[in-house]
Amino acid sequence: MTSDAARPRQRFSGAGWSLEADGAGDPAVFTLRGEFDFAVSPKLAGLLTPGDAATRVVVDMTEVGYCDSSCLQVLLRLARRLHAAGGRFAVVTTSYAVSRPITLLGLGDVMPVHPALEAVETSWGAA
Repeated sequence: MTSDAARPRQRFSGAGWSLEADGAGDPAVFTLRGEFDFAVSPKLAGLLTPGDAATRVVVDMTEVGYCDSSCLQVLLRLARRLHAAGGRFAVVTTSYAVSRPITLLGLGDVMPVHPALEAVETSWGAA
């Protein structure tokens, strides 16, 4: 894993949301904050683009207060692309607003949820 200090960061924001992208490393880490709904989904889809070398992506949604189905669809498409290419995808969150829909929709196999980045690293190291 690349240390946080060595990763290039890009920041994007809009009304009520922000995204910090550390997409050049492997894993590529995207930190989302705020509320993500239908109005944000197209922008989110364009911003969640890992670098060419990234085969593993982590989306940190610990500070997301709302995430609707359109945003989950964006994440699901990215996860499926990664899985099809032999990569990995994970969501980091303790937010009920994010983890509950993933659980209810049965998306945990494609979009596993972990409470912290360290838990993702441990699960990937074991597999």
